[in-house]
Amino acid sequence: MYKSLKDRYKPERSWPANSADPFPFEGDIPVLQFINTYRNRGGIHRKDYLENYEDFLTWCNEFNIVDLEDYNTLNFEAYCNPHNANPVWQRTIRLRETIYEFINSTLRDKQIHEDAVTYFNEILSEANAHLRFELNGNSLQVMWFNTHEELAVPLWILVKQATVLLQSAKFRDIKKCHCGKFYLDTTKNKSRRWCNPLVCGNAVRSREYKERKMKLVVEIEGGC
Repeated sequence: MYKSLKDRYKPERSWPANSADPFPFEGDIPVLQFINTYRNRGGIHRKDYLENYEDFLTWCNEFNIVDLEDYNTLNFEAYCNPHNANPVWQRTIRLRETIYEFINSTLRDKQIHEDAVTYFNEILSEANAHLRFELNGNSLQVMWFNTHEELAVPLWILVKQATVLLQSAKFRDIKKCHCGKFYLDTTKNKSRRWCNPLVCGNAVRSREYKERKMKLVVEIEGGC
């Protein structure tokens, strides 16, 4: 049965999932880009770019969470075992929203819910159970083990990356754009205003220009 499925299976790489609406790349680092896959949280035109496990896996490959070989392996496992892939996807979405709460609540000086911390720790404990030290020459190296064909591997990689971010100096550089996306402001004077200067920056500058022009027209007409 397993072999016959493998013979029929043909992995389909489809990025962007929709050429007219590709995965958002804003965020500067994978953890923030992961959070930004949900657009307009709480707004009218909400969009989730990770609608199933396949979307999540494709995103992970495109943003270098997993390489092409692991992508093909996990995509085949998900194809054969959709009943296992869907729960992993659901947990992934919950982790994304948990990390969002951590960052958003901190930026707004709001209390983080205890159940969010509990859930994050559950996923982190799972990930740590698959990590161990191994000798690499005369030095020690942390390596993953017992993860072959494990659908949750990308989830574990992301929770580990999030753990590093939450404890690093970079955490203080996180800002939230007016569009709702997070980004890292690494400028010397912390003057960056937008997640993407070519999109949000141009939109704001265009609006400000129109407002100045309208104000000038009103002043001229008022002086007549």
